[in-house]
Amino acid sequence: MILDTFATKLGMTQAWTKKGQRLAVTRVSLDEMAVVGKQEVSVLDKNSQLKQTLPCTILEVGHGTKKLKNMKKPLRSKLEKGGFSFGYQIIEGVRVVDDKANPATETDYKVGDVIASDSILSVGDVVQVQGVTKGHGFAGAMKRHGFHGGPATHGQSDRSRAVGSIGQRTTPGRVWLGKKMPGHFGDVTKSVSGLVVLHIDTTKKEIWLSGPIPGSIMSEVKISKTGKKKNIELDLTASNLPAVQEKAEEATQESAE
Repeated sequence: MILDTFATKLGMTQAWTKKGQRLAVTRVSLDEMAVVGKQEVSVLDKNSQLKQTLPCTILEVGHGTKKLKNMKKPLRSKLEKGGFSFGYQIIEGVRVVDDKANPATETDYKVGDVIASDSILSVGDVVQVQGVTKGHGFAGAMKRHGFHGGPATHGQSDRSRAVGSIGQRTTPGRVWLGKKMPGHFGDVTKSVSGLVVLHIDTTKKEIWLSGPIPGSIMSEVKISKTGKKKNIELDLTASNLPAVQEKAEEATQESAE
């Protein structure tokens, strides 16, 4: 069972549950992944109190096509040996573990295999999404760290958005490392946990996640399964998903017959 996949952020929308709750939704587009390399490692079992290690397979997968001649030499050589006639924009590793609940799940992937990302996730999965936040350039302390600013009266005519005192008198006689000051804001790697997969459109290869995720539109994000499930039933009509509702009703009628 593959635990990680990659997607492209498309934007945000909204959806409603059958209980009438409005949810903020992020739409992401899943990309097909091709297996470029494979290696066996051991990882620590966080659920075990004995701190046992479990065998884990790391698949090096590529997504987003690119001309092979534009790849760096080591990667180009590796792809050529694997029989690839084109390159990939991003090559990263994903985790593969044995699925105890479903032993028949395929875990023996080979170099050259193509993995459909929409087959990794299912509705109700609780996931963690990692991405690079939007860059805001050089920003002041109020915007960067949320300072409330100085007083607007008592002679503070030009200090309302200033940082304030940053020194420590004679001792230590310097500014501590890590002091919150103006500087480059954003463009850092962040992760958001506890998001739920609300809807999967296999035709458009699109997935709806409950809540915002880091990154700008059309940026790459990494989606990791946490092994948990959460049942959130969407009101398909209110969420503007009539086609999915019709398919669900047809499937129910066929199963009843």
